[in-house]
Amino acid sequence: MFKKFAIAAVTTATLATAAVSLTPNQAHAGNRAGAVAAGAIIGLAAGAIIASQAQPRYYAPVRCRNQAVRRWNPYQRRYVVVGYRQVCY
Repeated sequence: MFKKFAIAAVTTATLATAAVSLTPNQAHAGNRAGAVAAGAIIGLAAGAIIASQAQPRYYAPVRCRNQAVRRWNPYQRRYVVVGYRQVCY
């Protein structure tokens, strides 16, 4: 997977920098617009590649059951079920 990502990133960076080319005079003159444009293109391409490689997180299934709630009843002199609560694990 990393190999595929690296190949895609290098290919995208090569295409992005080929699209924005500067002559030596423009680069020496301090023209930063081309560099900013190239950086933006490379950053967007890298972000798109990373987003396409994202995997959804795995969540374990939740298991729930109803558990009886018992209380001591002094009149019947035993534990009786007074309700149920849902227990998930």
